[in-house]
Amino acid sequence: MTAPAHSFHIHLLLPVVIIFTCLACNPSVPSQYPQLLDSRLRLELIASAPQVKTPIGLAIDSKDNIYFLESHTHSTPQDYKGPKFDRIKKGIDPNGDGIPESWVIFADSLNDGMNLAFSPEDVLFLVEKNKVLSFRDTNGDGRSDETLTLLRMDKPDDVYDHAGLLGITYSPDGWLYISRGNTGSQAWEIQGTDGTSIKGYGDGGNVFRCRPDGSQLEEIATGFWNPFDLKFTSDGRLLLTDNDPDSRGPNRLIEIVPGGDYGYQSLYGGSGIHPFLSWNGELPGTLPYAAGLGEAPTGMLNADFTNFPEDYTGNVLAAIWEEKRIVKIPMELRQSSVAGTVQVLIQGDSSFHPVAMASNSKGDIYITDWQIRHYPVHGEGRLWRLSGQKHKPMKNKEQVYENLKKTETPRFSHGQNLHSPADYKNVFLSDDVFLQTIARHQLAVSGNETVMMEMIEDEDADIRLQALLTLLKSPVLISRTRLLRLLEDENEDVRQMALIYTAKHSRMDMYNEVNAILYKGKITPALFETWLATIRHLQPAFTVPYLAQSEHYAKQIPRTLPPGFMLSIVKDNRVNAEIRATAILLLEKPESHVPDLLDVFAQANGTLKTALLQVFQKIPEEKVAQVLLKTACDQSAETADRAQAIVSLSWQPADFCEPLSAVLQEKNNQLTDVVVRYLCRCSDREKELIKLIADSGSSEIYQLCTGKINPENRPKSDADRAAFASQPGNPQKGKWIFFSQKAQCQNCHKVAGWGGDFGPDLSHVGSSKTVKQLITAVLNPSAEISPEWQGWFVTTAEGQTFYGRQIDVGLNNAELLNVNGEFVNYKNPKKYGMASASLMPEGLENMLTEEEFRDLITWLSSLK
Repeated sequence: MTAPAHSFHIHLLLPVVIIFTCLACNPSVPSQYPQLLDSRLRLELIASAPQVKTPIGLAIDSKDNIYFLESHTHSTPQDYKGPKFDRIKKGIDPNGDGIPESWVIFADSLNDGMNLAFSPEDVLFLVEKNKVLSFRDTNGDGRSDETLTLLRMDKPDDVYDHAGLLGITYSPDGWLYISRGNTGSQAWEIQGTDGTSIKGYGDGGNVFRCRPDGSQLEEIATGFWNPFDLKFTSDGRLLLTDNDPDSRGPNRLIEIVPGGDYGYQSLYGGSGIHPFLSWNGELPGTLPYAAGLGEAPTGMLNADFTNFPEDYTGNVLAAIWEEKRIVKIPMELRQSSVAGTVQVLIQGDSSFHPVAMASNSKGDIYITDWQIRHYPVHGEGRLWRLSGQKHKPMKNKEQVYENLKKTETPRFSHGQNLHSPADYKNVFLSDDVFLQTIARHQLAVSGNETVMMEMIEDEDADIRLQALLTLLKSPVLISRTRLLRLLEDENEDVRQMALIYTAKHSRMDMYNEVNAILYKGKITPALFETWLATIRHLQPAFTVPYLAQSEHYAKQIPRTLPPGFMLSIVKDNRVNAEIRATAILLLEKPESHVPDLLDVFAQANGTLKTALLQVFQKIPEEKVAQVLLKTACDQSAETADRAQAIVSLSWQPADFCEPLSAVLQEKNNQLTDVVVRYLCRCSDREKELIKLIADSGSSEIYQLCTGKINPENRPKSDADRAAFASQPGNPQKGKWIFFSQKAQCQNCHKVAGWGGDFGPDLSHVGSSKTVKQLITAVLNPSAEISPEWQGWFVTTAEGQTFYGRQIDVGLNNAELLNVNGEFVNYKNPKKYGMASASLMPEGLENMLTEEEFRDLITWLSSLK
């Protein structure tokens, strides 16, 4: 990733103010400025560099003084000319107009700062990536003279910038709530001032809380990727913005409740695709998000605390860093929680990257702006003010908090009055997953084993499931006899969670029973990958080092199956054919099992046959090639099987031009493109093939074979992309293009378990990316790169340069994640930094015709 080719810098002599309104109403506003889409509001630029540089966190005290965190340690380039430390700046505003005339350094010598928050007593709290600090100005000189360390993350020693502590907010009932990123699966431990601690290994990011002095530390919720910001709403709800792992989208706005599990665990890698994971409450016991957000959401604010028009009541505002916008989300009740749909409020260009938001007593909103899409610190930045026409907020925060304090913060009160099994059952039989979660949390904390065990035997499957979900988070163990009954339960959800319980509690004593239920017919195709994951968890090679935390990264502990395990499933006729098909695609080194696979193929049909045709692509062997060719030429075979056989043949080293030319002459429209794509490489028969291609009517493929592709026809503008999206292609043809040798997509990307791991898993990319974003990702892969997939390089002391996806820099070393998914440590590197472009090469679309490109994008967009 590189900085934009140009960026618009504004140099002002404060307190000069520039006002921006809706562009439609004021066309004279330069297009470089953010476009405000509500003419009732006013957007003002109140500060820019050099007064404001790379600002992140933002907070406003009870006297409306503005404080922002100026970052100078965020992925600092080697040649950075700025300060060596982060600092907190305070605005000096003598005339009280909300626009500081000057700035002073309130606190300095800070490292890896992320976010700020104030208490009602004007104690300022700062989150660094490995600690939480508090600051007070006790002598009134405008600078902090008292600094306390409240929390310290003792493990890991160092962590990626967005994988440590991130967000912070002060609750109405006097707690500090803090969010933590997922630490990349490293072991972590956080210590409070009174000796209380929380820790984990391989879990997701979490939300925890402590008292303002750092005591009484406790975990509240888990299952996040990178939860950047936390804020309370006027009705006491705690909301959070969370980034998405790789292809598992979208980014999320989430309501946090005690005991909430939001589905992500870093043990299973960065893709977010694993049978033990969920993203929108798909897995029993996990919770859905309140709204899907755009790429890289950062700051957030409840519009109730603004001076906006009354129709903003109940809205949540969020800054979307990557998409250069501020959005509003009108929230509506969903069960006892809330949900909403994003609407754009402010849209900027490449010079607008909003981060944090805070409101003052008048209801004005202030926004920090990173300004340049350049991930490391760069010395630019801006501060904006967004306001309505009133001079007071719709709801006064101090009064709201005072009222909430009297009644306790509703979601975080432990006084739920649930004591007997009947109390819990009433909640568990409701359809409100949020209330169920709170009740399970209370039951688990109570340690009432009698109630749990009564409910695990209940005749109602819903009660058994809720009891099992409670025990999943409890130290109380289920006996072998009871657990076996749950593994064989009549309800599939109960069986699924019994498998996950068995794995998560490392119940190696249940291995034989877990293995046996496949052959008892208790494992459906939908449960097969959960069952396999459980088998992997119960191997001593995983369980022993995992419990001992012997690997630096939990995700690097191998979760392998016994030798021959998968092949035995493939060959076993007692097993469901769809399960066997999945097992085929999961085979390691299928080339070692050719005789067995050919035997299975001879009797296979349907999904089992299709899976074998796919895996044969990996086996460059004459016997396999002949089976593929026979299938490709067999006019009685299913067309989809013939197409897959031809795609797989393209990976075989032998030449099959002549027999496939005969297939082309069949003039089967569903096979034409696939066959021609193969025949294009047959240069020694060029004249004959061109005539055949022309006769087939595939004019675009003809252009491809003759080298006359015109990449200028690709959609470039927003209008082009909109027109392109309005005329979708053929998704089935797009699938064959993705898996073709020519397109190279599967070398780096995986879909449904098939492909490479160096790039994001695309199994659900259609749910996280729009057609426009997919087009941009292919045509200009460097235009938008999420931090997780940013390319980095290390030049060694010997002068060799290596590239990878992630970098951790120490005093005398740099650690790079390489193409094999391994971290490699380079001692005393000569140089390191961001790659100038995406790790995905540009120009891949030049190998595709316009029709092929359209088909590919259409198929990718269908992957939900």
